[in-house]
Amino acid sequence: MVVWRLQDSKFPLINSEGARLTGGRWNLAGTSVIYASEDAVLAAMEVMVHHGGIPENYIGIRIEIPDDLEIGVIDISPGWPDLVPEAITAEQGTDWVNTAGQAVLRVPSATMSISGFNYILNPAHPDFGRISFSFEPVRFDPRLRRRG
Repeated sequence: MVVWRLQDSKFPLINSEGARLTGGRWNLAGTSVIYASEDAVLAAMEVMVHHGGIPENYIGIRIEIPDDLEIGVIDISPGWPDLVPEAITAEQGTDWVNTAGQAVLRVPSATMSISGFNYILNPAHPDFGRISFSFEPVRFDPRLRRRG
């Protein structure tokens, strides 16, 4: 399975530092994870909702997950994402990392109800080394870029 990530070109190919420092929807600060999306369009949408557009220096990262690698799923609370605080999902994701059941967790995207799935990668899991990463040049329509 191939999933996608967009990130600043100044960071290393395999980078969980931003999520570790700031936390996110599926991890508490201090927990290293890598966020990815089921396709490049959803990855772009995720960047746009966080940054108001795609920053000029963002690039694509193609992530290949072996087909035989088990992917975890998480029970989503009723009313998610509107009625469930992000602190709850961050705790759920952090608990998943700490139990180290799988190297990859599938979670729904909060950007829109029919937008698809994101994938949380656990760099501390023994199977993480089986996942491959490669830079991919991406041309973005100028209308998608962050303004101002």
